[in-house]
Amino acid sequence: MNFIREYKDFSLITSGNFFFQCGFTSFFLLPLFVKDLGGDAASIGYVMGIFGVASVSTAFFCGFFIDRYGQRLFMLLGSSMMFLFSILYLFISDIGVAMYALRLLQGIAFGFFFTSAATAVSYSIPRSIRHSCLTTFGITTIACFSVGPFFGEILIERFGYQTFFLYASSFHLFAFIFCFFATETTRGVLSRHIFHGFLEVLLSDRFSILFLMNLMIAVGLGSLVHFFHVHLQERGLQMGIFFVIYAVVAILINLFARRFSDVIERRKIALPALFMMVVSMPIAFFVESFSHLVLFSLVFSIGYGFAYPTINTMVIDRAYPGERGTAVGIFNMAYGAGINSSAIILGLIARDYGFFNLYLSTGMFLVLGCVIFTYKYYITAIMGEEIAVE
Repeated sequence: MNFIREYKDFSLITSGNFFFQCGFTSFFLLPLFVKDLGGDAASIGYVMGIFGVASVSTAFFCGFFIDRYGQRLFMLLGSSMMFLFSILYLFISDIGVAMYALRLLQGIAFGFFFTSAATAVSYSIPRSIRHSCLTTFGITTIACFSVGPFFGEILIERFGYQTFFLYASSFHLFAFIFCFFATETTRGVLSRHIFHGFLEVLLSDRFSILFLMNLMIAVGLGSLVHFFHVHLQERGLQMGIFFVIYAVVAILINLFARRFSDVIERRKIALPALFMMVVSMPIAFFVESFSHLVLFSLVFSIGYGFAYPTINTMVIDRAYPGERGTAVGIFNMAYGAGINSSAIILGLIARDYGFFNLYLSTGMFLVLGCVIFTYKYYITAIMGEEIAVE
């Protein structure tokens, strides 16, 4: 309670992010809706992928405007837009222009909210507890897996998609309420042109490899949230089990290991975590029973649960005042590109070559990530330790 009072804005925004992500992750069940409307794996990839295209495009300019005009405005704009565009699915009855348009607009809303919220919390906490707090914030994007899609799947089975879309959209209303009571945080002075600032951060040696790593681990997660439902259905298993284990493991990491990266060099946590994600990919294809599903979920969740917040903190560490919104925006852009845009390619692989090649391709992509990270942060000894002064 003392922490909540001392860091009120962090607590409000983190709570708002939890509700927002509950609504967002509920739409990981959208592939079931697409399938029931007659779509195949490629159709699922197109519908889910257009979200990523929109969120990536939004991040191109959103971070700049957040640095210039503040975070609170875009948190409120993003959550209200997401509420509207989610509830409009009540009127969708086929895989057509309307569905693609709503998915595109959801991607824009997500880009507004998540970039501004992640930037706001980074300004609301001191560096001494940054990793532990960002891990807590990151947990809200993971704990929601045990709420949004888990209960959403139950609602779909018992009451249908109409009830599900009402359920999913309601979370964004709560996100708006929590963020409404947060105050604007202090930020640096921005004087650069939008395109110059974006390219300067994107191509900077401080960030470029970290952005790439986030894209790669997001591809790993995307291969699951978009296609693992169908893979498990063929074996009589439910995706909800994965979401619950994923959330529980992430919460346990937050409770017992969140300060690791504040006392241990961050690269020494990130690389083993990336390797665990590599190991999990071949396990995914061979899931045939409940025990296999539990094993896979544990391995993947531990890897992702450490990799994502650690790499996120490495980006924040290197961002100077006035460019943090841009850095966080590009970081989220890489995430959106990985988890959503890759769905198009992965959907074609799954349709034409099967799930084994889908997970094999994803695993090899993550192996490449491990090699690049090792070369950058170990072999060359170029640590990029150009830490921002606060």
